[in-house]
Amino acid sequence: MSEIELKINEIAQGFLTREQGKLWFNNLKNREKSEALSSLSKFITQSHPTNEEVSKAIVMSGLNPNFTPCVLISKFDLSDALHKINLLPDIEIDKSWCLLMSLFTISDSRRRKLSCGKGCRHWWHNLKSV
Repeated sequence: MSEIELKINEIAQGFLTREQGKLWFNNLKNREKSEALSSLSKFITQSHPTNEEVSKAIVMSGLNPNFTPCVLISKFDLSDALHKINLLPDIEIDKSWCLLMSLFTISDSRRRKLSCGKGCRHWWHNLKSV
């Protein structure tokens, strides 16, 4: 797991606050931001978010539901939406990060509780012991 992937999991699990995560992301170079969004999209796909979780993520992100990343994630199937979000221009990257990080936080939390609650072999689900 790369440093970026580890940081994403630390943010999602609350080891870093959302503000700390945003500051970390803002300090990345554009290439690293794109890599972070790509990794985050992969993690989101693996966490299988529900439509309800998408709606909650838009609220949690604090973004206007009419912003491009929010519209894409609401209107297209997940795979297509994530692909389109990753292709948005740099001006949309911070909004995309905020939305996708919110979605992963919600969907991965459910996944850790339901699928891995009695233990799993995903070491990143147990970061407190790392």
